[in-house]
Formats: sequence, C-alpha cells, structure tokens
Amino acid sequence: MLLNALAEYGSMGRAAIAMHTTQPAASQLLQQLEERLNVKLFERKQRGMEPTIYGEVMIRYARSFVHDFEHAESEIAELSKGASGFVRIGSVIGPVPILLTRSLLAFKVDHPQVRISIDVGTSDTLLPCLNRGELDLVFGRIPDHFDSKDLEIHFFGMSEQVSVVIARPGHRLASKEKVEFADLFDLTWILHPIGSPARSLIENALKKKNMTAKLDIVETVSLLVTTSMLESSDMISVVPRDVAMHYAKYGMVAILPIELPFSMVSPGIVTREAKVLSPAVLKLLSYFKEPPEESSTQG
Repeated sequence: MLLNALAEYGSMGRAAIAMHTTQPAASQLLQQLEERLNVKLFERKQRGMEPTIYGEVMIRYARSFVHDFEHAESEIAELSKGASGFVRIGSVIGPVPILLTRSLLAFKVDHPQVRISIDVGTSDTLLPCLNRGELDLVFGRIPDHFDSKDLEIHFFGMSEQVSVVIARPGHRLASKEKVEFADLFDLTWILHPIGSPARSLIENALKKKNMTAKLDIVETVSLLVTTSMLESSDMISVVPRDVAMHYAKYGMVAILPIELPFSMVSPGIVTREAKVLSPAVLKLLSYFKEPPEESSTQG
C-alpha cells in the first residue's frame, strides 16, 4: 500500500493520508523496508519523492499484489453469493467467434456458477493487464518487443492464422474474380493500432508493395466501429478469417478475393509463471486443450 501511494502521490505526507496513517509511521515503514532490502527505494527531490530503479521493481510487484488482493476480494464475494469462482479473460478477436465462444459455452453448461469476465483487445494492450494481475489469462501472442520473462504461453495445436480483407457487401471490388494490391492503394484501411502483432505484419507487407507512404488509415480494435464504418463507406479492413466468415454469414461484410502475403502463429493462452491459478481457471483451461471442431482460429 505504501509503495503504491508513494508512486501515485510522490509525497510522503499525501501517501500517509491516503493510507490513513501518520507521516512518521509511513516514513518508518519505508525505512524498515529499505533496511531489509539493503537498497534505496525512493529519493527526495524538488518535485517530491521519486522511485529509484529498485523502487520501480518493488512498485511493479506491489501493484500486482494489490490487483491480486482485489481479485481475491471479488472472488470471495462471489463465493459468498453462491458462485464457485471468477475468471477474467483477455482475448484478441480471432478466437472469439469459434474457439472462445464454443469452449466457454461448454464450460458454462458444466459450471454455471463460475462468473466469467471477457475483455477483447490486442496482445500488446492485454498482456500488461495480465502482468498487473487484472486478468487471469490472455488468448493472444507475445509481441517481439514485449518482456516475456514472467509469462508462459500454451499452444493447443491450432492452425496458423489466416487473415482476409473485408469490405461492405456491394463494394466495387467484391464482384471481381481477383483483387490486386494496386486496387487497394487509394482506399482507406481500418487497422489495429500500432504495436499490435497483426498491425506490424500488415504494415511490413504493405511496405514491400510500396503502399505505406500515403496510406490512409483509421485505427481501432472495435469490431462494431469497423463494421459500421465499412457499411457506410468504401473502406476496407484486415481481420482473421473466422471473424470475417462470422460477419459474412449475416450479410454484414464481403470477403475480397485477394491473398495476403503473410501468416501468423495462432494465438495461445498466456498466463503468469508466478501466478497460482484458481481451480476455476484450471478447469476452464481444460476446455481449451482440444479446439472445437471446424475451428481455424486466428487473432
């Protein structure tokens, strides 16, 4: 609590108030911690108290502890109401239509009292939430630039990602037998934000086609935003094939006849190595070990 408060307020006095204690007591607590670790955790400067490199490490672990404690409180509250667990899932969009949906539906039939929370985003935004203890597991990939030393990723024999280009039904390119990259040059692309693994692959492919200099891009991870903008314009987007087929089934998008020159490893389930998984999480993981039939999950 003290480390979190000092990191947030940068002042021993304000941190003490936030902890409902006195400043001398808070100062003594910090001193005892520094003596035990034999390092300086904070330095007093004109702008207030700033963490040292050792302090930043302790703050990271303190924040993770607070999130884990808050999760424990939520889980205990759910158990007291008759629930049998609480699982917080983060997922990239690819697994949602088939693998995630089918597995969760099967799990809920067998475990109706387990409460499940699902956040959908990109791997580069979900993994920090996992590290902070805000999620129990993430369906995604570990980006090349991401520090993965505290993470484990489990693959269950799923196929490679296949991504496709989509547009609105009736788009002038939807009726062509074959679409070339040159046909897409003047169109506006709806893509994930910079930093996501999918965005990096798409940009590298477009760079090889000399298409990045004047590319018109709208960035979003929201499928609602994507489908709404496609419906009302000639914009295009790149999404996992399972996602495209799901929306095409309901006549919301058309899959353009162009083959993208890249592939991605299918997402796996990422967890923290040091995190002891709850019985509910362990039960849920068993439902993902065998992908549902007819799944070609991408993300």
